[in-house]
Amino acid sequence: MINRKNKKLVDEYLIYRRKIDQLEEESVRLEKNWLKYCLTWSDEIEFRNAPKLPEIFREYVSRQTKISGEPLSQNYKRKIIEAAKHLFLWVSIHKTGYRSITPAWLDTFKYKNVPMSANEKKSISEEKITFLAKLPVKTLSEQRIRAGVCFLYLSGMRISAFTSLPLKAVNIKELEIQQFPSLGVRTKNNKTATTYVLHITEVFDIVCDWDAYIRPLLPPTGFWFAPLSPKTGKLDLNKKTVGKNRSTIFRKNLSAWLQKNETKHHTPHDFRRGHANYLFDYAEDIGDLIAAQENLMHESLTTTEIYARQRKAQTKQRIQNMGMRKKQGNLSFPARNKKDEGFDELRQEVRDLTQLLRSRNEK
Repeated sequence: MINRKNKKLVDEYLIYRRKIDQLEEESVRLEKNWLKYCLTWSDEIEFRNAPKLPEIFREYVSRQTKISGEPLSQNYKRKIIEAAKHLFLWVSIHKTGYRSITPAWLDTFKYKNVPMSANEKKSISEEKITFLAKLPVKTLSEQRIRAGVCFLYLSGMRISAFTSLPLKAVNIKELEIQQFPSLGVRTKNNKTATTYVLHITEVFDIVCDWDAYIRPLLPPTGFWFAPLSPKTGKLDLNKKTVGKNRSTIFRKNLSAWLQKNETKHHTPHDFRRGHANYLFDYAEDIGDLIAAQENLMHESLTTTEIYARQRKAQTKQRIQNMGMRKKQGNLSFPARNKKDEGFDELRQEVRDLTQLLRSRNEK
């Protein structure tokens, strides 16, 4: 049984997140799902008495499973715990009568990832995307999903942004994408940026073929991931808008296509991780890393480094490369520019990255 006062607090908190923190609706929806675990954990106990519960929240979350009975992913557990911590922090600041919610108790809202054996997180390699680009297609739907995964890998876009991307926001010749909410692109937290597409010939050609096919048939406001008629399987020229579940269609098409070709299952986000890993594989200096950060539309360079940290082989190679550049006196970091107001923040980012790499090397 869920406590009504707790439910009311959660609803009020989500309104705050929407109006004050200016989160987009999709982000609010996700937080609402994560906070359901907080409500079921506390049961009939009011949040003010939550610190007295015999089981701490992270232990409760660790026992939860999907409807199928499979365990929740480490990343999903972390998001649940972080969302609950932010909720209780908000309650302690904005509501009276919650002195029991102390900084010491909030420190219990942590989740330690358990190291995974082979790949820490699923990602698409350059070899894998090239392989996928060569897979045969027999229907327009298959042609669309093949072009879609190639576009995701080359651009590093989030799936919600990609499936809402109009043709007028894509300039294939200039390798540019205008991820502008003003054009209808559903970016995370309504961020605006011009991002760029990688040019890996065999993969890029698939993207160009699809672009050349749909552009003469659809208006500039038409979608690059073009809607298809469920009856005919052809382009739906009358579709002017896309629904909130547009990304679900992509996932279903992707799963069916990979299964048909007896290929390992991947999620749309795996292609974004693949893009990040590709950029980190070929980055040579801090300028390259900053470019990767901007193309992924991350707020922090440290976030980008953590985001792209997937494969042990990649980490080992980068450590070895840095060691060789040190011996050759080839470390290329930009000299300080006094006019650059953000240089101190950049130096801190570099320190953070260096510390992360050192800690990884020690392990």
